[in-house]
Amino acid sequence: MSRHLRGLIALGSLSVFVAMQASAQEEKVANPYYKFWASHKPGATAVHVEKTKLTGPEGKLVPGGVDEKRIAYKLIEVDKDHAVVEQVVTEQDFLGYVQAAPTRYIYPAMIQKSHLERIIVDKDAKKAQEAVKIGGKDISCKTIAGIFKAPDGEQVEFKLWLSEDVPGSIVKQVRTTRQKGELIAETTSTLQKYKN
Repeated sequence: MSRHLRGLIALGSLSVFVAMQASAQEEKVANPYYKFWASHKPGATAVHVEKTKLTGPEGKLVPGGVDEKRIAYKLIEVDKDHAVVEQVVTEQDFLGYVQAAPTRYIYPAMIQKSHLERIIVDKDAKKAQEAVKIGGKDISCKTIAGIFKAPDGEQVEFKLWLSEDVPGSIVKQVRTTRQKGELIAETTSTLQKYKN
């Protein structure tokens, strides 16, 4: 092996090591998705119905132009370091329903601050309090609303209704997606039932 190749390999190895060290030393912050589940016991469940009104050609691919899903969440395990949540999605089809295999999400208690900053737009978000009626019962919620703007022209307006009493905390979520001003999809996810 030539001296130059050995030098490049050594330099590459050193770069990877330095990058790993920097990543390990990056500031960690609380993971909101861990917090959404951490105060509940294993076996807690939340079932949501998500409806997405699609426009354009995509709307013709689903019954009535509305993509409807039933999403069941179940807390499998929780400790001081992580929460494990199982998700099962049942989707409406033209002739019936399709149920996907269970998927498990592992939410660590702490995550790198830079990862959270990529998806949070807290500085411009509007916060308030509202009640949402679920199964004839009013659930008091904190709300957060705002807009994500992507460099490619996509814009997502969102509003979340959150309650610590509900496993997973999300009671309702509304998202409107536009591409260069044109409406692409409107999605509403609403809690149907839950068990602590």
